[in-house]
Formats: sequence, structure tokens, C-alpha cells
Amino acid sequence: MLYDETRMALTKERLEDLRKEKKLSFEQLSKQLAERGISISHTNLKNYEINDPLHPLYGRTRSMSIEYLAAFADFYDVSVDYLLGLSSSRKREYHDISEQLGLCDGAIQELIRCKENSSSEDEPKMYTQQDTAILNDFLTSAEFELVMEKIKQSMFSYYMYQLFQDSISAQIREENAQKMEEAQKVLDACGYCSVEYDLISQVHMENAIGMVNEYLRKLPKRLYETYEQDAKNRSDIHRRSQSQ
Repeated sequence: MLYDETRMALTKERLEDLRKEKKLSFEQLSKQLAERGISISHTNLKNYEINDPLHPLYGRTRSMSIEYLAAFADFYDVSVDYLLGLSSSRKREYHDISEQLGLCDGAIQELIRCKENSSSEDEPKMYTQQDTAILNDFLTSAEFELVMEKIKQSMFSYYMYQLFQDSISAQIREENAQKMEEAQKVLDACGYCSVEYDLISQVHMENAIGMVNEYLRKLPKRLYETYEQDAKNRSDIHRRSQSQ
């Protein structure tokens, strides 16, 4: 996988974003790196972030030493692959999950939090306290796929609504006002009416909300029945093992 212009631009962008997240000037960053034993002048730090392809020092990022690259990764607590534009995940341990599932680091961290909040070797938790019990049920439910589809339809409808709100679309509507009025009359005669995309978006989202509400109302009973059935199965297995 080549380190091409696109990936070099990502390196520049990510170095800038990471530095700004820490609210550091180039001088401050140079000083903090020096305290870690890495000497990079504030001028070089600035050169690494130059985003104008026509600038004579634009290619300086490509010649960055491995030592500097590793220092940046350590300082910002990200992977080298992330800095090189080879991964969209900041942390190496999240890379495979991110590539396979398309999840951002924040989503992965939240799933890890749910897992940690759901189990403990010292204090096993009942299903009522397990985030993962709820997540597993929802993700494998018939409602999940339907809800996701309705949400996507809502977002697409709203996108179309915004697309037709620009000045060009407004001009087209104004120029064709008479034709639109005649078309509306035809629709009225056939028992139909025209609907704006924003209203269609709202309808799809309300359908999604309704599905989620229906799912949540049934959730406590379903999880309880699953828990009771699992307990019964474990009891039966234990009883059979004792009788042998």
C-alpha cells in the first residue's frame, strides 16, 4: 500500500487536528516533545502541517523520520497507521474492528464500556443490569432492521428536501409555477396530493419511533422469559449430571 498524495494529506490533516485538540501552538508542542527527549523545531512542526500543494515545503511531511513519526504516535496516543492514513481508527487495537464493522473509535469505546458494565469476575451481574443483554436482543430483533431502514428513508427524504431549497430550485419553481398549479389540479382530480420531502422525512422517522416504542414495551417480558428458560435449562442439565 503506497504512501501517496492522498495519505500524505491525511497525515497533515491528522497532525493538525491532534495538535489543535490539545490546544497547542507549534512552539508549545516543540517544547513538550523536547521534554520527552525528541527535538523537533517549531518550524519543522509547522512544515509537516502545510496543506497547500503548491508550497515549496509541502512534501516535507513525506521525508519525516521514523523517529518523529513514532514520537507523534506516542505523544498523541494514536497508532502510526492512523498518522499515515492507513487506518481510520486512532488506536491500533481498534483497527480490525473498525475495518470490519465500519465503526468509529467512539462507538467501539462505547461498546467496550457496555461490556465492562455488564460483567465482572468478582460480582456476576443479573441480566437486568447487563447492557449487553439489551444490545444483543435489540441488534438481533426483527425491529432493528426495520427501524434502521425507516431512519435511512427519513434521512434520504430530508436530504432531498434540502437539495430543492437552493436558489436554483427556487427559481425553477418560480418559472414553472403555472405548470405546477396545473399538475396539482390533475392530482386533486385523481384524489392525490403533493407532499414536501420534509413531511415525508418526518413520517418515516415517526414510524421508526413507533417501532422502537413497541419493541421497548415488549422488552422486559421477553428478557425475563429468556432468563427463566435459561435458568430452567441449566437446572435440568445439573439434575441430569447429578443422576448419572
